[in-house]
Amino acid sequence: MAVKRKHIIITAAVICVIALAAFAGSLTSSKSEKIYVVEKGPFEATLTCKGEINGLVSTPIPMPKILGDRELRLWQLKILDLAQDGKYVKKGDFIMQLDASQIISGMRQEQQNLETAEADLKNAKIDSTVRLTGLREDIKNAKLDLEYNKIDLEQSIYESAAYQRKAQMTYKKAENTIAKKQRDYQLEQNKLKMGVARSEDRVKRSQEKIAKFQQAMQEARITAPEDGIVIFGENWDGTKYSKDGDISTWSNGPPIATLPDMSEVISETYVKEIDISKIKVGDRVRVTFDALEGVIINAKINSIARVGEDHKDFDMKVFKVLIHLDESNDGLKPAMSSNNEIILANKEEALFVPLKAVIRENGEDFVFLSNHGEKVKTLITTGFENEEFVLIENGLQEGDKVILNPVLEEI
Repeated sequence: MAVKRKHIIITAAVICVIALAAFAGSLTSSKSEKIYVVEKGPFEATLTCKGEINGLVSTPIPMPKILGDRELRLWQLKILDLAQDGKYVKKGDFIMQLDASQIISGMRQEQQNLETAEADLKNAKIDSTVRLTGLREDIKNAKLDLEYNKIDLEQSIYESAAYQRKAQMTYKKAENTIAKKQRDYQLEQNKLKMGVARSEDRVKRSQEKIAKFQQAMQEARITAPEDGIVIFGENWDGTKYSKDGDISTWSNGPPIATLPDMSEVISETYVKEIDISKIKVGDRVRVTFDALEGVIINAKINSIARVGEDHKDFDMKVFKVLIHLDESNDGLKPAMSSNNEIILANKEEALFVPLKAVIRENGEDFVFLSNHGEKVKTLITTGFENEEFVLIENGLQEGDKVILNPVLEEI
């Protein structure tokens, strides 16, 4: 009986030892899952940003210059009708019809002004003719008086010296009167000429303004200058031009619409200021499209804005980036959205570790190596990173074992 009990105790002890060994093995296995062995392999880091597709070259459709003429005072017009956005149009096809009621009203008012100006011109010419005719008659009469005084002067030789002196003075006065009347005539003639010229100028300006209104009437219907897909511009509040909306007549403003040439395509995107230092002109880009499943087009950064700007879709300043696609696709349409993966780093053989192995502290990056059961803090130099891994520039070698999610309190 005692031997049997002793056998049971020994068996139980053996079972406990086996259980403890298994538990210890499970701990070792659990710890081994927290170790990452550094190996060389392909590494890629990208910066993803949304963009908008457009043609590299596009023909703008500006507001007709005549509609922005300040003399017409057409500051804003209503859009009565417009072509469908994204529609293919040919040269001369309808693009937009603007409300011409302001133009018609302005032209009627100017026609009334022209009638008044023409009446004033006619009156000015009549007044000039009457006034100058009267002055010429005065000069003619003054010359007759001079002749009479000349005869009197010639006959005064038979009179006394005093009478001769008086005749001479009368003759001289008559000469002075004629000279003054001639000067007055010249001054009045110039004055009346200027008045007629001003009236003629008012008539001319009014006629020219009416001609501008007539031209504005014609150009209120806007047509396509070239073949292409029409893409309408945006109003001051960022909304697309639409029927019954208003549009500014400022001719130097943004174009009413554009006709992009989709044989060469760009993607216009914006990069946050915290990321702009990561990219440069010439960086390669992978472009995909939500509307075209499976279409991937390679591209490169063509230009980067030098100055940041505020944008309604971002909470910080952004920089405009233009990405030039290597090729086009029949399915690409203007204003189509694109997904741009800017390739920051792409190496066939590189050292990298999981992000959860790296600790950043006081501006330095370091990892903890597992060296024969000991934890060794090691400074590293990191490069670009993707969603899971970070590139190692210096500090680690292939085969090193780094601890994942190290707990600093336990180290």
